[in-house]
Amino acid sequence: MKKIITITLLSLLASGCVSNSPPVCYNKATIYKEVYNVAIFKVENGRYLAGNPFYTWTDKPQFIDTSSCDKLNP
Repeated sequence: MKKIITITLLSLLASGCVSNSPPVCYNKATIYKEVYNVAIFKVENGRYLAGNPFYTWTDKPQFIDTSSCDKLNP
């Protein structure tokens, strides 16, 4: 019984980190001198909901290239 409860709790915790919707676009950011594509899930008031699996609101100056998202949200 303890195994079933443990497995159920772990699966619920893991599913909380997964997005149900795909990213809207990708922005480029420099992290420790490397350029990465960062998934953007929502754009509001010039801010981006970024990250995967953990989300955070970020401002435009934190990215080096926002052209792919800017085309979708002028």
